[in-house]
Amino acid sequence: MTNPMPNPQNPNDAMYQFIDTQPLDGYPDGPDTSPSNFTNRQFTPTAITNTFPIIVTIPSHGFQNGQTLRTTKFVSFPFAVATGMEQLNNKSFYVQQATTNTFQLYGLDNLPVDGRNFTAYIHGGQFTLAGPTLPVVNPSHFPPLGVPDPFF
Repeated sequence: MTNPMPNPQNPNDAMYQFIDTQPLDGYPDGPDTSPSNFTNRQFTPTAITNTFPIIVTIPSHGFQNGQTLRTTKFVSFPFAVATGMEQLNNKSFYVQQATTNTFQLYGLDNLPVDGRNFTAYIHGGQFTLAGPTLPVVNPSHFPPLGVPDPFF
């Protein structure tokens, strides 16, 4: 008798086939080493303008228009590690007008970000390319099609 339960150790089991979410050319800056394997890459800018719109310089970033970035590590205190542009910290933005080394920041409302009243960029900060959101992370939590869910 065969076991009717899905087998995560069997790569041929349809319930556990790996979905490769990485683009064919790989991610910029090498393979993904994040614990979740869904967060792509982190980049430190070399320049950020406080203009309208904000222009970010990251050499050979590989971003494409419409990709989402999350900003972190933009701090104003302590002064020894201040990065400037702390108004960007912990927010999401869209990449627009991408070139080889620069791009413009657009808000989630698809409007350019006005950086004229932001503090001047000094150094540091981090842009993380947001990874894909998969609707089903672990299919074993869901019954197969046609089988009623015992919890509902």
